[in-house]
Amino acid sequence: MAPTQQDLYTAQARSLHGTGRVDISGRAGLPVGAPGELGGSGHGYDPEQLYAAALATCLHQALVIAATETGVDPSGSEVTARVRLSNGGAQHYRFDATADVSLPSAEGERRSRVIEQALRICPISDQLDPPPA
Repeated sequence: MAPTQQDLYTAQARSLHGTGRVDISGRAGLPVGAPGELGGSGHGYDPEQLYAAALATCLHQALVIAATETGVDPSGSEVTARVRLSNGGAQHYRFDATADVSLPSAEGERRSRVIEQALRICPISDQLDPPPA
């Protein structure tokens, strides 16, 4: 018998044209805008930065859970996510995401096992290309 899925949390974000902000879960707006490299003002956060932040925080929270469950000290751990926007022509855009993981208290196979478990826990880690080692 398959386990029953249980909803744990729902977040919502709303972007309104012309406001220069995105409202997240009913809180006051987070300033957003296109990066200067793409012709925008460079003021506020752009989608690539928000996506990188989501990947980094999700994977880091999962890393802490996986480390704790396997007896590895997560102190000093760090995840850095990078998101690159690419244009394939004809308004076909894509994100390419990578992540670097620092887990100072584990090395070798033990470190690899913790990272593999974190990748299974984080629901958006499948977007990483390639997964961190």
